[in-house]
Amino acid sequence: MREMKCRAFYKPLNHMLEAEQIESINFETKTLGVYMEMDGKGFHKLRMSDFEIMWFTGLKDKNGVEIYEGDIILCESSGLKHYEHRVVCYDTHQAKYKTVPPTSYHQNAGNGGWTGYELKYHNEVVGNIYDNPDLLGEVRE
Repeated sequence: MREMKCRAFYKPLNHMLEAEQIESINFETKTLGVYMEMDGKGFHKLRMSDFEIMWFTGLKDKNGVEIYEGDIILCESSGLKHYEHRVVCYDTHQAKYKTVPPTSYHQNAGNGGWTGYELKYHNEVVGNIYDNPDLLGEVRE
């Protein structure tokens, strides 16, 4: 069984919280319980709307790094020894994770309206869409 865990980007402070910093998600009260130094305290219950939640895919890259939604990976294009950046997304129509070019991600994120490659273990995580927007080229606002 795949472990259900996530990381979350806290938009007000432009800060990524790793899985071990997220204590709870309450869908009724729409809050996240997180461990983060802020205002002299270490634990906070914050509004879910202030976060972008990225779920763990259950896979690791070739270096053993866990792969999450929103990760930017370096992958080989069609076995031609040509490498390109692609973004990890969840395809709601096919119920699986895929990688898509940054331009497709920007235009159609989350709706499954793009074509992409299946996520492979030999890819390498090189960043994510929040901490490394420069890897997306000029499409990221």
